[in-house]
Amino acid sequence: MKTILVVDDDANIRLLLRDDLWEKGYNVITAVDGDEAVVSFAEEHVDLVILDIRMPKLNGIEVLKIIRGAKSDVPVIIYTANPDDLEDLSPYGNTCKITKSSKLEELTNRVEKILNA
Repeated sequence: MKTILVVDDDANIRLLLRDDLWEKGYNVITAVDGDEAVVSFAEEHVDLVILDIRMPKLNGIEVLKIIRGAKSDVPVIIYTANPDDLEDLSPYGNTCKITKSSKLEELTNRVEKILNA
């Protein structure tokens, strides 16, 4: 079973994503901020990270840099309401961006495409 780490300080989004992805057959770990995300990433085998940018403690960019430093091949989906916060993703390797105002189906389709490639 593939494991997804969902990192977002908004509890409603975390729970929505957790439930939706669990129903699709994924193991889902959640983190409320960047610090918790880094710990979860280090302790668990994670196949994909869904990452918000604007969070307390460590922000999403800082978390992304730590993930890339630790295990550069894990795909990361930046899931943010502020897509302009991160213009160019090319320095971050296997990373893409989806705007939160998009339909949830866009995110889940991208997850399935990445994990089932």
